[in-house]
Amino acid sequence: HLHGLWHWMTPRRLTFMTWLAGGFSLALFGLASRTLVASGEWRSLASVWSLVAAYSGLFVLLRWEPEARPRQARARPTGTPPHILMLGSDTLRADRLGILGYRRALTPNLDRLASMGTLFGNCYVPCARTAPSLASLFTGTWPQRHGIRDNFVPDAEARLRVQALAAQLRPAGYRSVVLSDWCGADFGKLDLGFDQAEVAPDQWNLRYLIRQGPKDLRLLVSLFCQHALGRRLLPEIHYLGGVPMTTAIGRRARHLMSELAAQAAPFLLNVFFSTTHPPFASEWPWYTHVARPEYQGESKFAMAKLTDPFEIIRRQGAPREEFDLGQIEDLYDGCVAHFDHEVGLLLKHLEACNLHRNTLIVVYSDHGMEFFEHDTWGQGNSAVGEASPRIPLLFAGPGVAARGVSEAVVRSVDVVPTLLDLAGLSSAEAVDGVSLAPFLQQAAEAPPTLDAFNETGLWLTRPPGQVDGHLHYPELLELLAVPDRATGTLAIKPEFQAQVVAAKDRMVRRGRWKLVLQPMISGLRPLLYDLEQDPGCLKDVSARHPAITAELTKVLNDWWAREC
Repeated sequence: HLHGLWHWMTPRRLTFMTWLAGGFSLALFGLASRTLVASGEWRSLASVWSLVAAYSGLFVLLRWEPEARPRQARARPTGTPPHILMLGSDTLRADRLGILGYRRALTPNLDRLASMGTLFGNCYVPCARTAPSLASLFTGTWPQRHGIRDNFVPDAEARLRVQALAAQLRPAGYRSVVLSDWCGADFGKLDLGFDQAEVAPDQWNLRYLIRQGPKDLRLLVSLFCQHALGRRLLPEIHYLGGVPMTTAIGRRARHLMSELAAQAAPFLLNVFFSTTHPPFASEWPWYTHVARPEYQGESKFAMAKLTDPFEIIRRQGAPREEFDLGQIEDLYDGCVAHFDHEVGLLLKHLEACNLHRNTLIVVYSDHGMEFFEHDTWGQGNSAVGEASPRIPLLFAGPGVAARGVSEAVVRSVDVVPTLLDLAGLSSAEAVDGVSLAPFLQQAAEAPPTLDAFNETGLWLTRPPGQVDGHLHYPELLELLAVPDRATGTLAIKPEFQAQVVAAKDRMVRRGRWKLVLQPMISGLRPLLYDLEQDPGCLKDVSARHPAITAELTKVLNDWWAREC
């Protein structure tokens, strides 16, 4: 019934209506005050003025968020370790960066930063789902070592088996802070060692989902909870899944940067945005950045039909025909541009605080996103394509050579040993990654030759386009249980855990070659791709290269055996 009004609303019209309503309220207040003065109702006048003053003060207190003022960094002795600024965006595809050849100019700030440092365009995550990917990136270990294989982490397993980066930096005097909106809930759930965590509560929690209330009501209430009081009293609504807080997170990050600059201790500041995650609901004007003005479909402002868990599950198995794919990709590109804009503001603030000369900068993501390149959409459903397991990984700052783009194959597990090496520290934990610091620091150093591994994540529902005869397991609602009703955490039932792992596709990338093994009822099905000739992974050449297929199959099976 309100669809016509929804299409009529524009930022300009909403601003006009806001000023009109404000002007009417002010005129009404003035008229009431004049009438009370004329009639000598001084007590009533005082009551009206007190009420208006209290309401205005509360409104300003809740809504007024001034821009952060730069604070000059304190002088630090020579030889002290550098500050570390990590900037991530959930579901950021590597191929959207302009410096990597994207057709649209979405990332001028990231491109400029890459030209001053080194951007790895072929960085792979071990599992393209948020919890296992972040656990690997911040511990430098494969999932079998840290123990996280999917997003549904039981309370007992949230305490990781290994020390994460923040905990390893603490003995060197680092103060660590993580800031995120709804996609960064795992930074609070998993034991990643941060001293201060300003993140959303666990999203995969039955009590949390029930407290959010009916979908239509919670979406309405969320409009009135985007402030400090809402964050404290109604975090379930304040951090509503699907509603990114890009501008607010960027502003808060700059405040934290100013606070940290005033301290003598080195810091690790990790800012993780939900900007590029479905439903790609960026703020104005970013949702209009590249989208067609004439589009009037259901995905005008955000990808449609993703407003409650049941819709998300059903949508995961929907075929291409159910999607306004062109509009959805336009919305995604607008989100990429919005993230880049916030990166630019943070880099300017870093310079204004005089931190840029001694701060290592890392830009990363947890995984990419498929838009039906291989008959499915989302993250972690397919190991065949490059869009989901591959992320941009960018290093810049002191000690990092201005190499620009590197085509070397690297892994997200290499981030921790690299940062520790660049900071002049050694790892207190056994890690599976290797340090990229020698390559980053010396212009003549050749890049390391590394094997990158990846496994698919837990399907919310069986992906469209999955090959017949593939191993599978029950639907999500049958898979999950609540082991502890007191906490409400959702987890996979123990009887299905081995079945879920066995049904995972897995892949290895070595140089130009990429091998995927798909678990079938009849055994493992090999698929080999030559990425130099076939970057889209469209033609299986395993029959033409049996020796390479056999060699990489052994490498991948050895890695997989460690995990099982």
